[in-house]
Amino acid sequence: MYTIPSEFNDFIAADCDRAAFIQNYLNRAGLEAPVLQMEGKNHIYVKFPQNQYNSMFRIKTVIAHYDRFPGSPGANDNSAAVFCLLEWAIKLARLAQPLFHNIRLIFTDGEELGAAGGVAEQGAFPLAQVFRRLGITNDDIFVFDCMGRGDVPILTQTILPPKIPASFVKEFSALEQRAATFLQTSANGRWFCLPCNYSDNASFIANGIPAVAITMLPSLEVNAATQGQQPQTWQLLHTPGDNLASLTPKSFEIFHNILNNLAALKTLC
Repeated sequence: MYTIPSEFNDFIAADCDRAAFIQNYLNRAGLEAPVLQMEGKNHIYVKFPQNQYNSMFRIKTVIAHYDRFPGSPGANDNSAAVFCLLEWAIKLARLAQPLFHNIRLIFTDGEELGAAGGVAEQGAFPLAQVFRRLGITNDDIFVFDCMGRGDVPILTQTILPPKIPASFVKEFSALEQRAATFLQTSANGRWFCLPCNYSDNASFIANGIPAVAITMLPSLEVNAATQGQQPQTWQLLHTPGDNLASLTPKSFEIFHNILNNLAALKTLC
């Protein structure tokens, strides 16, 4: 059984400098984590050794926002996902040759701004624009948000914009299928697809780059959601109730399974 480390309490403390926490955590393990400043937001890019990439296979870009809603501890939104990704990053960095993972890991700033101002206000929007400008449009992009409560991984059901090119629809559908495959193997076949609020995936989709979002819910709340009821987990978001006591350690276990299966996923370019 996963035990939530005491450092997690430091990360959700009201006075935590979360960008510094992430950088220090990774630096202690020998990983560089430079800040990518874009339009006043500080995204953090994790630099893995170059020998952990193989150009024959797709890059898998993994994204989680580290900012939180004012006045909320943000334990589930999105501290749980970020903390698991920090632990995973250290594990990936220790892979010995000839093993490789092809993971591009970015912690984003400013995701919560999109809740009020729309997708163009998200901190990830200029990041997605940079991806587009640099021609980074063939990555598999997976966004993880609110992964700390529940036992059922949820693949966000995405409504694509109208008149979108058929080539985008094809690529997006293939990406969804790859996500469904590793979710299936990560939680003993228990996963679901539900309409959810957009996360940073919206910024990439708006820039013509396929991206999927994954979250987690308790099984009872999944059943309620299919009947039109709002899950209790979502009611806690952006409130003081999104705290340590609301989390379930089993979620962390399942998320680590997801991440390990994602690292092992290899898709030819």
